[in-house]
Amino acid sequence: MICWSYGGGVQSTAITCLVVSGRLPRPDLIIMADTGREPQATWDYLRNSVAPLLNGIGLKVEIAPHSLATVDLFSKSGKALMPMFTRYSGKPGQTRTWCSGEWKRDVVKRYLRSRGVRRTEQWLGISCDEAHRMKDSRVKWITHVYPLINLNLRRMDCLRLIHESGLPPAPRSSCWMCPFRGPKEWADLPDGEFRKAQDLEAEIRILDPSLTLLRSGELLTRENACGSASSGIGCDQGGFCWT
Repeated sequence: MICWSYGGGVQSTAITCLVVSGRLPRPDLIIMADTGREPQATWDYLRNSVAPLLNGIGLKVEIAPHSLATVDLFSKSGKALMPMFTRYSGKPGQTRTWCSGEWKRDVVKRYLRSRGVRRTEQWLGISCDEAHRMKDSRVKWITHVYPLINLNLRRMDCLRLIHESGLPPAPRSSCWMCPFRGPKEWADLPDGEFRKAQDLEAEIRILDPSLTLLRSGELLTRENACGSASSGIGCDQGGFCWT
């Protein structure tokens, strides 16, 4: 069977267009892992743009709830799961990216098992310009497949597909508190989600005051975020923030 891990961004929307047009086969399951922290823009785009297309051919995106994750902000050993920026001993650094694996990869695996899946090909929405993110599955019963790479499509090709399908531009998939947000992405974040990111940073800093969401080491404010040197490359270090 084919399970498509839908990420909510540009590449996932391009895969939608390819499935609807018949250039890709119909997947048996389409699953989106709910991290509990997806921007409202992602949900709005799914409901208003992607879901109607998929519904037209009898498909729908199923949501794997965040309750399937066994950890949230910190690992069981007390390590921060997000790639937070640090100032240990006054030197800048960054923690490893564990959140995508814990909140998406493992959640989808548990959801598949709950649906009785014993073996599947799993589509991941990674395009040719992100080929460094390709990884083998850690389990024998899942085989990773990269349909956009198999079709030799880059992100720009995905944008073109979306435009030609008559859809509005797709949002980039990224949690509202992701440390990899760039200055423009922080600036564009709605006030409500920005405040939630500030509250989350404060919650994390109760246990580890050295951690911040901004590379500069400053606390998250509009002024600090817009002048931040954050890379804005997206949460892709672990290869599992499925776009």
